[in-house]
Parts: sequence; structure tokens; C-alpha cells
Amino acid sequence: MKILICICTYKRNYILNKCLISFNKVVIPFNFDIEFLIIDNTINGNAKKIIKQVKKKFKYKIYYFNEKKRGIVNARNKCLSEVKKINCNYFSFLDDDCEIDTKWFVNFKKIINKHKVKIVTGPQIHKRDGTINNNLEIIFEKKINKNKKYVNWAATNNVILSKKIILSSNLKFDINLNKFGMGEDQLFFLQLNKKGYQILWNKEIKVYEKKHSHRSTMKWVTDRSFRLGILGNYIDKKIYGSIIGNIVNYIKSIYYLLLSILIAMNPFQKLYTYKLISFIYRSFGRMLSPFLFKKIEFYKK
Repeated sequence: MKILICICTYKRNYILNKCLISFNKVVIPFNFDIEFLIIDNTINGNAKKIIKQVKKKFKYKIYYFNEKKRGIVNARNKCLSEVKKINCNYFSFLDDDCEIDTKWFVNFKKIINKHKVKIVTGPQIHKRDGTINNNLEIIFEKKINKNKKYVNWAATNNVILSKKIILSSNLKFDINLNKFGMGEDQLFFLQLNKKGYQILWNKEIKVYEKKHSHRSTMKWVTDRSFRLGILGNYIDKKIYGSIIGNIVNYIKSIYYLLLSILIAMNPFQKLYTYKLISFIYRSFGRMLSPFLFKKIEFYKK
């Protein structure tokens, strides 16, 4: 069985190098063949040098492509187009700053032997300064799912798909979400789920990702939360249609506003300020989405 690991990157060569080298420690099951597809989203092919260096101490084949059109959606769609050309059974989307669990492939083999599913996802565990840190989980959409066997969407920081899905579907990541730097994966997998593809959640398919210090600032939290609110309305309309989507959007905006009121009544809880601001800005983002969606600027990580 051949699995192609797809990683999009933008001006993070040191992090990308660390991510790739970490795969040398991963346990690979018998009859598993692993290859890598790297999509460099810089204009000048910034990551090409680091890929050459990695290849000298790397035991896996690497395909490298430079997608010059700016934006994560362009990079992910380049992945899809190249996946169709490369011989593989499954392909995975991972982030360039992650490290997978050493038994990631072993656990995936157990899952596909037991379940007849074409999409598998699992938790992303945040790290800071070398230790597990879940303090800012409230800001990130995908939580550790303790109860459900199936979910309706997956994030591109930890998901494995059968190549047959891409060959039988013309679905691509939505270019309208290019500037947001987020949400394109949620919509993509919601659309796949709507087409009848089940997405299996398994807690053993784990990846670890370092959380960068600037993502702990109030400025980053407010900006991201506001954008999540704005794009949430767009996603709802794409899934449910314009009329129902707008109704769902305003229900959710009221929901987030009520959550913020409940949080305001309990100022002693953990991450009080972050949670309060996050839910308020998500609510306002949804309310103002019809007026601001086209005016949004490129997202800076």
C-alpha cells in the first residue's frame, strides 16, 4: 500500500525541515510505501534548497512543486492535481509544523483493516516549549472528539483520504476562501460528507503541532475569531443554500453571543478573557459577514 503525504509550505524552511526529518523516527508497517508531495507557495521556490538538503538524510521519495499563485487554496488544489498523477492508494494532508505520532501509520493500518472507510482523521495536539498545551483549544475548530465515531468534516492538519475520492470527484478547495487562510478544509470535507463519504474519527491518529507565541496574543485571537465568523456564514450558505444558510448563520451568531454572556457571568473560569472575546468576535463576524466577506484582506499566520 502506498501513502502520499501532502504538505503545503510558505517561507517556513526550518519548520518544514524539522517536520520531514521527524518521519525518520516513525514506525512503518510491512507492505507500506511512503512518499511525500511538497507544495511550496512562494514566488521564488523558497523551499527548494531545504528539500535538497533533506533528501540527503531522508529515506523517502519527495515530489516537489512550486505553486506561485498566492494562497493556501491554490497550494491545496495543486496537491489535488498532482495526487491524481502520482501512483498511490491513499494520500494525507498534514501541516508543515507538525510531527505525527510514531505509530500513526500502524494505527491507520489497523483502522482500514477494520473499517471500510475512505477518510480518516484524528486529533491535533498542541505543543508549546516542548510540552503538551491545550490552553488555547477554544480558538481552534477541531477538538479531541471523545464520543463520536464519525464527524462531518476534517481539518487538513491531520487527515487521510483514499485516492479514489479525488478520481471520482471534481471537487476542489473553494478559491473564494483563499484570502482567509482557513475554512477551506472545513467546506471541502463538509461537501464530501454531503456527497455520502463518511469521515471516521480515531483518537489514535494523532499529530503534534507547536503553537507559535504570536498565536497566544489577544490581537491574533480577535482577528482569527472575527474571520471564523465571517467565513462561517459563507460555508453555511454553500452547504444549506442561500436562504437556509442565512437563517443558520444568524442562529449561530445569537448562539455565540449567548455563550459570551454566560462566560461573562463566570469571570473566574480558565481563559476567561480569551473565551469571552473569541465568542463575541465570532458572533459579530457572522452578523457582518454579508457586508465584509469581499473586503477581507489576506490572512497572515
